Amino acid sequence: MRADWMIKYETLETGKRAYGQESLMTLGNGYLGWRGAPVWAKFSDNHYPGLYVAGVFNRTHTEVAGHDVENEDMVNLPNPQLIQLYVNDVAVDFENQSLERQSYIDFENGKQVDQYTVKVAEGLLTLTTEKYVDPINFHQLAFEGQIETDFDGQLRFESLIDGSVLNQNVERYCAFDSKEFDVVSTDKELLLAKTRTTDIELAVAARTRVAGQTLAAENSGHPEILMQAGHFDIKAHEPLSFEKVMVLASSYETKGAGDFARAELNKASLESIKANNTAYWKKVWETGDIVISTDNKDLQVMTRMNIFHIHQAAQHEANQFLDASVGSRGLTGEGYRGHIFWDEIFVVPYYAANEPETARDLLRYRINRLAAAQANAQVDGERGAMFPWQSGMVGDEQAQFVHLNTVNNEWEPDNSRRQRHVSLAVTYNMWVYVQLTGDTSILEEGGLDLLVETTKFWLNKATLGQDGRYHIAGVMGPDEYHEAYPGQEGGIRDNAYTNLMLTWQINWLFDLQEQGFDVSALGSELLEKANLVRQKLFLNVDENGVIEQYDGFFDLKEVDFEAYAEKYGDIHRIDRFLKAEGLSPDDYKAVKQADTLMTIYNLGHQKMHDLVEQLGYQLPEHWLEVNRDYYVACTVHGSTTSRPVFGGVGVQLGETEDALDALIVAIGSDYYDIQGGTTAEGVHIGVMGETLEVIQNEFAGVVMRDGVFSISPVMPDSWKLLQFTQRFRGVLINIEISDKMLRLTADKNVTVFVYGQSATLQAGKETSFSLN
Repeated sequence: MRADWMIKYETLETGKRAYGQESLMTLGNGYLGWRGAPVWAKFSDNHYPGLYVAGVFNRTHTEVAGHDVENEDMVNLPNPQLIQLYVNDVAVDFENQSLERQSYIDFENGKQVDQYTVKVAEGLLTLTTEKYVDPINFHQLAFEGQIETDFDGQLRFESLIDGSVLNQNVERYCAFDSKEFDVVSTDKELLLAKTRTTDIELAVAARTRVAGQTLAAENSGHPEILMQAGHFDIKAHEPLSFEKVMVLASSYETKGAGDFARAELNKASLESIKANNTAYWKKVWETGDIVISTDNKDLQVMTRMNIFHIHQAAQHEANQFLDASVGSRGLTGEGYRGHIFWDEIFVVPYYAANEPETARDLLRYRINRLAAAQANAQVDGERGAMFPWQSGMVGDEQAQFVHLNTVNNEWEPDNSRRQRHVSLAVTYNMWVYVQLTGDTSILEEGGLDLLVETTKFWLNKATLGQDGRYHIAGVMGPDEYHEAYPGQEGGIRDNAYTNLMLTWQINWLFDLQEQGFDVSALGSELLEKANLVRQKLFLNVDENGVIEQYDGFFDLKEVDFEAYAEKYGDIHRIDRFLKAEGLSPDDYKAVKQADTLMTIYNLGHQKMHDLVEQLGYQLPEHWLEVNRDYYVACTVHGSTTSRPVFGGVGVQLGETEDALDALIVAIGSDYYDIQGGTTAEGVHIGVMGETLEVIQNEFAGVVMRDGVFSISPVMPDSWKLLQFTQRFRGVLINIEISDKMLRLTADKNVTVFVYGQSATLQAGKETSFSLN
């Protein structure tokens, strides 16, 4: 166990800080997510032992402020890890009597360890557990442990599957109905349940052994709790060993979930789970590690933490059999109800360059919901396909019409569903996958239909104005603090990010047509309109070259950020403070996150420049710096995904030290919980993928497009070494950058471009280049 491969906690934490640590210590395998709560913990203010299966949602209805509010939530499953200990018939109170704690998660070996020392009447008892998830037999998980005392006595060991759990991870959601399933039966080692409205069968099975003895089932006295128990003599300083092997299954992905879980439990073993876990993580780190040699040791740890969580959020061994994608919090908590937003845009490129099969699996989730996206468009009076801002099980819109302002505790309108740019993110992810892998079969298997139908949606929204320009109204950009014009219904006009990305999408559609793909389903009339729209979409570029975020943004009021910071402290949620004062963020130049500049994150500054000029606008020589300066001054980084965008732009401007500062803050977003306790509700998967992109594609300068692998490193002065691998169209390329040299090794012959100059790599032979 090495310090740069783990995060460790040695203090007894409470509240959101404890919840956040449990999010960070989650284990998962793409199918399941197992929060890092201690095995003795039940739901409390200090602990939340959540367990989730990808794609398993339930819908509830709650009366709120006179409205029937429907919520679709990722289900917190029955808790199979729970154990309760009794010494001489008295319950051991870990929650209130613990004296010491050591907890850590080992990224290299994929295990999570807890050790708690607790005071009992007879002396001290120490409980140590090690948890594992099987990435191959992905329904299986287990933990093993020891109990050691400094006294002799009688121990009762109770091992439970607790079916009385609710969805209670997010405090503000507790105003809604949070009972997501009903227990159907408990029988020896198997608990069966069913989600209350979506009718998904849940099967949770467990087998517990203590000192080599399999615990027998006993009556728990509670119809929703299955119990196995036994009595044991304990001797001072003689550890008592135990293990618990568990199996999860649901009818969402498994026929006969109950029979499957029972059979799977019979063949499962702690040894096989550990062996599969070890083999999987060894394989991941052989090509997936990013090595950074720098005096900032946290940077290396945080980088590996992010890689670890991304490989747990989805991985091909499981996801090839699932109809699921990556939610904004992965499978680590119930923030945003487990919904899938646009955060795929921050992780699909990582998967495509490191584990392309997984990227393909995630694209299938969207393709499978094309019909739902078409239905969404029809409901809104639109044509084509409109993907929802928040997607869950079936792909209908899950964004609410109201949300709670936690500053003034009032319910307010929510227009976030107008972030139609999520459909652009879906097509962008498809494009990235094709670019990095060369695999166009995804287009033949529904991807091209998706591109055509989303293009149809956008062309229907684009209307020709008297100025001879096409305009798109009723949308929002990534900046969620601007939902509407003052005194008007939701939506804004001509969001620059949306219009530029649409121009890019139409270009790709015509590129595919030139390559022989049949896009005739769009129809000749819309094809003609598409060609006009990609030349005449509206932007507003001022005399300094600043691209207006949306039509009317330049006219908004200025904000005295210093005054608000002095009054409230952290103002990353300045929207809530403005509303609490009776004001509207729609009236002010206070931007939540990178919006216009997201185009650069997706496509690079040169492509953004080319798109602007394609639309008939001219940009001055220093347009990139001018736009960065303008928007950084009014952005409060209310989303963790904001800083990496500005950091990437900083690298492209040659400002590597400022860019590094932005990266360091962003990469520690969850570890340092910089957004005031939100990590308690799950990690932020988007920023985890983004920060890896900044390292690999900005500082290392890797660009993989149009069949070309190019690299132009711009290293921070403090980095002595950066080393990682990338997969590009079937070739594995190892990249090693020191302070003076770039070394490349490929497993096949391949032509690359280094600082724009062509070079051929011979298979297995290291080739060196001097850094510019």
